[in-house]
Amino acid sequence: MKIGVKTFDNPKFLKNFENKVDFFEIMAAQKNDYSFLKNFSLPIVIHAEHDKFGFNPADISKKEFNMKAIKFAIKIADLSNAKKIIVHPGQIENKNCSIKNAINFFKEINDKRILIENLPNSRNPNIIRLCQTPIQIKKFMKETGAGFCFDVNHALIGIKHFENYEFIEEYIKLNPNHYHIGGQRSLNGETHISFLNSDLNLKEILKYYPENSEITLETEVDVEKTEEDLKIVRKVLKELGK
Repeated sequence: MKIGVKTFDNPKFLKNFENKVDFFEIMAAQKNDYSFLKNFSLPIVIHAEHDKFGFNPADISKKEFNMKAIKFAIKIADLSNAKKIIVHPGQIENKNCSIKNAINFFKEINDKRILIENLPNSRNPNIIRLCQTPIQIKKFMKETGAGFCFDVNHALIGIKHFENYEFIEEYIKLNPNHYHIGGQRSLNGETHISFLNSDLNLKEILKYYPENSEITLETEVDVEKTEEDLKIVRKVLKELGK
């Protein structure tokens, strides 16, 4: 298995892990300058802006805004020779939104590097996020030709007790091209935290992952904590013989 770490625009953070991980994942936020990526030789994975930036490919009224965001991600992917661009498929939040809009958006982009990430259930009853379940993801992939990034934390949001992880098998059947994993707490729903503060059973999760999996640690962007997170994950993988 290959393990990577993620940041927005922190070259010092990346430099610390340059000889400790297999790749870097970069959030392509338009306000940032990514020229520093030319100083790194490790493979790069790009993540496009998501709903917290206002990006929503399901909303036809935001098409110009959405196109600008995805084209920036493509630009940074080209700059860094990235072979993967992870994108959130969008959400239904008003009358301008539909699954059809989202599908048409990705068809128009038509970039083979695009990977759709499964989204968590929204706590807002007026928002329906796309691609939450394996069935929904499979259909979306078929319609758009996109690949798949499996985020286990998103799949676990809303589950109050982390005990049975067999549901992961249904996501693995979709042959994910990439994986996200971070620490998570079941009681308060806190996610993408350090594994030190998590109550996930990493061994039970990672036993389902294929040996050729490429996994980004979506934990806290803190050097010391991430160092510990890497040790924890590698210890589990060694125990699993992966």
